[in-house]
Amino acid sequence: MILLAGAGSAVIAQSITAAPNQSAGQQVTKSEAGKQEEAARAAARAKAHHFDRVVIIVLENTDYERAMQDPNLTALASQGATFTNFRALFHPSYPNYLAMIAGTDFGLHRRGSYLGDKQVNFPNDSAHRTIADRLIAAGLDFKQYAEELPSGTCPWNISGLHVAEKRGNYVRRHVPFLSFREVQEKWCDHVIQVDSGKADNFFVQDAKKGLVAYSFYTPNMNHDGHDTTAQVSGAWVKKFLDEAFPEKLRKGTLVVVTFDESGGNEDNRIYTLLLGDMVKPASQQDPSALRKRYTHYSILRTIEDNFGLEPLTANDRDAEAITGIWK
Repeated sequence: MILLAGAGSAVIAQSITAAPNQSAGQQVTKSEAGKQEEAARAAARAKAHHFDRVVIIVLENTDYERAMQDPNLTALASQGATFTNFRALFHPSYPNYLAMIAGTDFGLHRRGSYLGDKQVNFPNDSAHRTIADRLIAAGLDFKQYAEELPSGTCPWNISGLHVAEKRGNYVRRHVPFLSFREVQEKWCDHVIQVDSGKADNFFVQDAKKGLVAYSFYTPNMNHDGHDTTAQVSGAWVKKFLDEAFPEKLRKGTLVVVTFDESGGNEDNRIYTLLLGDMVKPASQQDPSALRKRYTHYSILRTIEDNFGLEPLTANDRDAEAITGIWK
């Protein structure tokens, strides 16, 4: 489903009311020394520390087979680990975004293709937590980057916005952290506007200074392929990694390039690439490691294990972390 407001108009996201006796979490402010101590304790708990930072880039609605026909995505695959049996979790799109950061879609996929893709605001209570909670509690940090995020006041309640100059439209449901009242109330400054028309945008500036432990990057709807093609999204990813986030800035950073869901194949199989100086290139990979069945929950579990974080739900707790690809 495409839910776009016309330029200057807005569609307000739904809200979900908290159940009785569920109180909003309190923000805990820690000193810099306290944050460092928490980070050290989390690192000691880490089951397998492979990377210092992770950047997750999500593209849209493409079958694995079609993605592998794109020369840019194929060239990137040769540089890292690309899995032949990686599955998205749901149709439609939006529940997958939620699962990537919360370990669950809170049952939204059961609403069907229309209602399941309508962006909502989850209450600030213990039942609606994200990887942001785990990171902050461990003395680490997160940022959500969103191309063409509208100007205005957080939480940017419009569901979609037409962007001039054909750069690509913005849609709020592709920015999953904005679906959570806790983020809206406590961490709005962690949601970063990226003007893709500027060479020195806020992401580029942050990348030059050094990214935080966890970054979720949401391209606009042209760059992610939703309103275009896999060829467009493949060319955009190549340019992004060549110019906005080149190799010299990626030391210690795991880059995850994935798709939210397939374009319609029955098994929901998607292209997912892990790339970084800690990942063996494709020529050195064990084919059996790349044939393992993984899902979006596997990426979440891998990140949790890497940083010594407790899983959010039974879904990521039971998921198999990604193994056999690391240097």
